Amino acid sequence: MLELQDFFGLAIDNEKSDINPLLEVLGIVNAIENTKVVKSLKKNSGRDAPIVNVGRRQQVLKMIRPMLNEDMLDHEESYYDKEVNTSSEHDRRYGAEDKLLEFALLVASTKSIKVMEDDPSILTPKQLREASFRGTRFDKCWDILSEETNHIVAAFRKSKK
Repeated sequence: MLELQDFFGLAIDNEKSDINPLLEVLGIVNAIENTKVVKSLKKNSGRDAPIVNVGRRQQVLKMIRPMLNEDMLDHEESYYDKEVNTSSEHDRRYGAEDKLLEFALLVASTKSIKVMEDDPSILTPKQLREASFRGTRFDKCWDILSEETNHIVAAFRKSKK
């Protein structure tokens, strides 16, 4: 099972929106691929169908849900300016939370970090950390994923009729 410290130092490529390499690094590929939802979608739609990727992203969000909904440290602008920001337990926890939030937004938005930074309509890790919206961080990420993949889910449902 994933723990917060698993995210400490996670290298997220700013240019890519593909989550599969990150799932491998985190050691959760098999857990995601073997969920009932993903197995069923792969069987019915093919391994690389867009709906399967939506299912994978949903399962990842469900897996990190407990960590997303935990109390988090307050945003610290100075953390990003420090020459060494791994020297204390506090800094390591903050760094792990920051990577968790980036990862959650990458999964939910289906966009790369670079694209997210350039789009003011997408939440930042800071905004997700501060949770100044209705519901939980998980709920917000789920809503983002639902909005971003609505066309895929609608096409899938239409094809099943």
